[in-house]
Amino acid sequence: MTDPVFWLGLSVGLVAVGILAVVITLLPAVIQLGRAAQSVERFFDTLLRELPPTLEALRLTSLEVSEIADSLDEGVKGAGQVVKQVNRSIEGARTQARGAQVNARSVWAGVRAAWRTFSSETSANVNSISNPRLGSPSPATNRSFSVTRQAIPLTDRVSEPESSVRPRSVGSDEERSGPDARSSRSEDMNPS
Repeated sequence: MTDPVFWLGLSVGLVAVGILAVVITLLPAVIQLGRAAQSVERFFDTLLRELPPTLEALRLTSLEVSEIADSLDEGVKGAGQVVKQVNRSIEGARTQARGAQVNARSVWAGVRAAWRTFSSETSANVNSISNPRLGSPSPATNRSFSVTRQAIPLTDRVSEPESSVRPRSVGSDEERSGPDARSSRSEDMNPS
């Protein structure tokens, strides 16, 4: 067993068996790697066929999206203008409604005043004076006016304080001063 050739042959045989075991073990992996390479080749072929039209479709889609965004911006601006116009229309309608309300109140006040006047004319039979020139008035055109009786003062001064009475220029100085002068003047003006 000291023969070196024997040991050399044995070591070469062991190395050959190890290499054979590794090759046998790697054979399925190499087969799988071949299959994967074929599928990768098919994938790249498909990618080369399909990628340019897909990229073109993506470019067209992005252009359409940008056009839609632009039209959407214009639509938003238009909608903002429509909202402003609607707000102006609502404000105008409110103003018109206020004016109509004022007009309605005015008309209603006029109708009430006319009704009161009409009802007071028909019910004013006591203390009324008719126009004799018109003859006998018909019931529909009975226009009579109520008479109010007021007392007319006969003197030109109504309760003036004594300090504010100015004497008249007619007569003597004695007549112009004193309470007797005032009583005599009122007697002159009121002959009974």
